[in-house]
Amino acid sequence: MVYLVNRFGRSLRLLLLVAAALWASGCTRGPDAGAVRDAVQSQLDAALGGRVLTVKSLVPAGSVPLSGRDGRLKYFNAELEFARDYDFTSWNAHSVSSLAALLGAGPKGVLGLKEGGNRAGDTLGVYGSAAFEDRDGRWELVALAQQPAAATATAVPAAGLTAVVQPKAHEIPEPSPAQAEYSKLGELLALPRSPGVSESDRDAILVEEFQRAHREARLRLQQKADEIAVAGGPSGGAYQETLAALDARAAAAGVALTTLPSEGSVGNIRLLTDRRAQFALVQNDIARSAYAGGGRFAGAPQRELRAVASLFPETIQLVTRANEGIASVADLQGKRVGLGPTGSGTRANALAILAANGLTEEVLAATFAGPLDEATQALAANRIDAFFITVHAPAPALQRLAASTPLAWVPIGPSRELLASGLVPITMPARTYVGQTTPIPTLAATALVVTRDDVPPAQIQRMLLLLFEGKHAVQSAAVSRIALRTAREGVNLPWSPVADAWLAAHDSPSPPTKEP
Repeated sequence: MVYLVNRFGRSLRLLLLVAAALWASGCTRGPDAGAVRDAVQSQLDAALGGRVLTVKSLVPAGSVPLSGRDGRLKYFNAELEFARDYDFTSWNAHSVSSLAALLGAGPKGVLGLKEGGNRAGDTLGVYGSAAFEDRDGRWELVALAQQPAAATATAVPAAGLTAVVQPKAHEIPEPSPAQAEYSKLGELLALPRSPGVSESDRDAILVEEFQRAHREARLRLQQKADEIAVAGGPSGGAYQETLAALDARAAAAGVALTTLPSEGSVGNIRLLTDRRAQFALVQNDIARSAYAGGGRFAGAPQRELRAVASLFPETIQLVTRANEGIASVADLQGKRVGLGPTGSGTRANALAILAANGLTEEVLAATFAGPLDEATQALAANRIDAFFITVHAPAPALQRLAASTPLAWVPIGPSRELLASGLVPITMPARTYVGQTTPIPTLAATALVVTRDDVPPAQIQRMLLLLFEGKHAVQSAAVSRIALRTAREGVNLPWSPVADAWLAAHDSPSPPTKEP
């Protein structure tokens, strides 16, 4: 993850001078500064398809031995200059996360990237690293697995909290009216069963009514407290990163926000239509299907869905081990394949792609329903042969896997049915991941924020402010691509009138409307 900043001041040259002094006390084993500079330049050129960034200066800042191998991890401070215009926040380019990985930089290790793209002559400050291994007397650049960033606790104000007065010792407080009414629900469990009503029917009725009461009470409390509830997604993905950013921005703005986990897009729509959330992160193809009553929502169209904003592309990636012999979707027949969790957009995309290629689940040797982190472990351990994942690229879990296991990405071609569902052709740039030396043509969904037609205008406006004006969070690759200029891309269901007017007032371009 990388902070997007407009300026980084004069401190860089000072730090370069300090680093030069520190180098004298660092270990001198390993390649010299010139070799490190050449290796970094070659890696940038290969990844970006030519000279986009020029390494103007590079000063070593120490080194440490590589664990378990004969090599050194070399730290450096560098100044890079743009040789031509490039936008690392563009949907069809390398992302800020890709750049950080190429430079071995940490969360705040690249300074000077601009929202909307950099121009030729702009400069970046980099606090990076490069790993080298001694191979027969020659120092060669090697990839290291990136470790997950340490979790940072963010204090988010909870909505509807009330002060609790503790009773004095041995004092039994009188029940509040709410507690008295709640105790009556427990009495229902003790009532004798009526003749003609089975135990299972009795339990089913009580469960349904208890759940209904819980939903309605929660909704009214949220509305009273003016709380925003957002349905997100599983851990390890771009939806989780987006929710983390919204959490931090809401805390800074004093907005009461609750994030609800789920298995993915399908589950998020259910949380939204069950009125447990006012907003949901959803793939555009799943949103279209839900609105129209197709796919998993056959016979039950969700006509109350409304678009708030488009966020970023979610690349559909079919990942396998290198030399596994899987070069096309058709080669999955007879293989063990991860299709994604039930209720996820990944699974919906995987099944649609199989069908478009004349395959069904039945022709696979076995299927796996674990989330991304479990799928990467299963592939590395040879428990599965390939897996689908719909996620913003590059996904950190895949970056780590690619650094330790030789991988291949299988091209996914478009079809009339897949394009009609809202998926769009996209090319994953070469070297998005370690070992991926060629561009990969595939498809992508668009991540949307959706709401219902009955959500109050004030809440929709607050959500838009958090998305486009709140910057109080580390910018992940996905979050960095949330921008007004692309806020209408890939939207294929009716707009919330409030969101439509807000985006128009903030000069968000309006592509042709695509109503289902």
